[in-house]
Amino acid sequence: MEEVNEFKKERDLIVGEIGEFDEEDFLKSGISLEEYENPNAETIRKLIEYVSKEYNQTPIYSK
Repeated sequence: MEEVNEFKKERDLIVGEIGEFDEEDFLKSGISLEEYENPNAETIRKLIEYVSKEYNQTPIYSK
């Protein structure tokens, strides 16, 4: 449970960089609502790749 909370914190930080994660973002990133709501390492990897490609941002994350 604690690990999921850490992934949720990471997800929220990443999404905060782009403002919000809407329906179009779900489609383009290949992340399902279920993955988004219960993120794991793979979800975070997809999110980072999507944000850096789609929004031209290359933030540095600790993990």
